[in-house]
Amino acid sequence: MSENKTNSGKKPNFLKGALILAVANFIVKIIGAMFKIPLFRLIGDDGSGYFNVAYQIYTFMFIVATAGFPVAVSKMVSESLVNESESCANRVFKVAFRFLAVVGLIGTLIMIVFSDALANLVAIKGSSVGIMVIAPSVFFVSLASAYRGYFQGRQNMYPTALSEVVESTTKMLVGLIAVGWIMGMTVDGSLGQTIDLAAHKIASAHIQTIFASSGAIFGVTFGTLLSCLILSIIYIVHSRRKRELFRLPVKANDRTILKKLIMIAIPITIGASVSSLTTLIDMATISRRLVINPDVFERYSFMFAPGTDFYKKVIEEGWQGAELLSQKAATLYGMYTGKALTMFNLPLTLVVALGTSVVPAISAAVAAAKSREAKNITEGTLRIAMLFAAPCAIGMAVLSEPILMLLFGTGNAKSVLSILSISIIPVAIVQVSNSILQSYGRVYKPVTHMIIGGAIKVVVNFFCIPYLGIDGAPVGTFVCYLTIAVLNTISIIRTAKIDFKWNSFVIRPLLAALVMGVAAFGLLKVLPGGNLICLIQIAICGVVYLIAALAFGTIKKEDVLMLPSGEKIAALMLKYKLLK
Repeated sequence: MSENKTNSGKKPNFLKGALILAVANFIVKIIGAMFKIPLFRLIGDDGSGYFNVAYQIYTFMFIVATAGFPVAVSKMVSESLVNESESCANRVFKVAFRFLAVVGLIGTLIMIVFSDALANLVAIKGSSVGIMVIAPSVFFVSLASAYRGYFQGRQNMYPTALSEVVESTTKMLVGLIAVGWIMGMTVDGSLGQTIDLAAHKIASAHIQTIFASSGAIFGVTFGTLLSCLILSIIYIVHSRRKRELFRLPVKANDRTILKKLIMIAIPITIGASVSSLTTLIDMATISRRLVINPDVFERYSFMFAPGTDFYKKVIEEGWQGAELLSQKAATLYGMYTGKALTMFNLPLTLVVALGTSVVPAISAAVAAAKSREAKNITEGTLRIAMLFAAPCAIGMAVLSEPILMLLFGTGNAKSVLSILSISIIPVAIVQVSNSILQSYGRVYKPVTHMIIGGAIKVVVNFFCIPYLGIDGAPVGTFVCYLTIAVLNTISIIRTAKIDFKWNSFVIRPLLAALVMGVAAFGLLKVLPGGNLICLIQIAICGVVYLIAALAFGTIKKEDVLMLPSGEKIAALMLKYKLLK
C-alpha cells in the first residue's frame, strides 16, 4: 500500500477520542474538586496530609502493578485490528486480564501487610489506617486497566470515560458521607475506643481526624469497585455482540502474548513509576527536610502559633516536640497536596486525554506503514498540548490567590501554587511525549529520562526545602519535568523525523500566554476581590489569550482541521481572516 494512498483516507479520529476523554476527565476533576474542597475544609490540612499520603502510596502501587498494561493492551489490540484479527485482539485482553488480576491481588496484600512500614517510611504518622482501607483499590483498578486498554485499542473511549465519571462520583458521595458520619461521632464514643490512646500518645480529636481521612479513602475504594463492575458489564455486552466472549483461536499462544505484553509494559511501568516516584520523593523529603530546620516554620507564622522559638523548644523536649513538629510538617504537606496540587492537576485534563488517545492512533499508523499520518499526529499532539498548557500555567501563576480563595476560602497556598503552576508546561509536554515515544516503540527512552529527572528532583528538594520551606518542592518539580520534556522532545525529533519549529511550537504560544498574563496582572490591580470577580478575570483572560494566539498566528489551520467538524470551523475562520 502506497504512502499516498494510505494518507488519502479518512481523517484519524484520535482527537475525537481525546475530546471524549477530556470531557470525562474534566467532569472527574470538577467532581474531585467538589469532593476535596468540602473534604479538606472538614478534616483540615492535617487530615489532608493523611489522606494524600495514603492516596499517593496507592497511586504508586497501582502504577507499579498496572501502568504499562493499558498502553500495552491498547497497542497490541490496535495492531491486531489493523490486521483484521478480532479473535487475536480478544485473546490479548484475556491474557492481560488474568495476569493483572494476580498482580493486583499481590499489590493489595502488600499494602495491607506493610501499612505501618509504609506510613513510617514517609515520616507522616497516622496514615496507616487509610493505607489499609484503600488497599483493595489496587486489585479493582488492575482489572479495570485491562478493560480500558482493550477499548482504547479499539479507539472506543466511551467505556473508559463512563467508568471514570462513575468512579469519581461514587468516591465523592460515599467519601463525604463517611467523613460526615465519623466527624459526627463523639471522641468519647466508639471511635475513641478503637485505638489505644496511651500507646499512640495522640489526642482524641487527632484520632478522629485520622479516621475521618480514612472514611474519605473508603469512598475511593468503593468507587474503584463500582467502576470495575461497569466495565465488566460493558465488555460482556460487547463480546456477546461480537460473539467473542467464549470463542478463542485454537492455536493461540498465551505465553507468547503475555511475553510481548510484558516487554511493552515493563519500560512504560518503570517510566510511570518514576513519574509517580517524584510525588513519593515529595512525601519522603518534605517532612524530613522541613523538620531539620525549625527556622523555616517562621515563614508560616500566619498558620501556626506559637512561632519559631516554640518549635526550637519542643524539639529539645524529646519525642513530644518531635511529634508536634511532624504534625506541623504534615499540615504543610497537606496544604501543598490538598490545595496546590489539586489545582495544578486540573488543567492537565486535556493533555492526559491526548496522551491516552494518541497511543492507538500512532501505533495503528506505524503498523500500517502510514509514516506521514503518524508524523502529522505527532506534530499536532505536541502543538495542541503547548497551546493549552501555556495559558493555564501563566494564568494560574498570576491568579493563584483569587483562585484559591474561590475554591478553598483561603489563599495560604498562593506562593507554592504560583511556583508550581509554571510546571504545567513541561508536565504537559512530558505527558504527551511519553505516549508518542511509546507508540513508536521507543519505550525505554521515557524511562531513562524520568530517572534523570527524578534524580534531579531529589537533589533540588534536598537543598531547597530546608531554606525555602514548602516552596522548595515545586521548584524541584519544575526543574525535574523541564529536563524530561527537553530530552523527550529531542528523542521525538530523531525518531519521528518531525520538523520541530521552536517559533511555532514554543515561542508563539508563550508570547500569547504572556500577553494574557499581563492582562491578568492588570485585572488584579484594577478589579476588587471576590469570587464572582475571579470568574470574570478567568473569562477575560481566556478571551485575551485567544485573541493574542490568533494575532501571533499561534493557531494553525491543521490544528483546527483535527477537530470534529474541523473543515467547517476552519472555513469559517478563514472567511473572517482569523487563520493565517
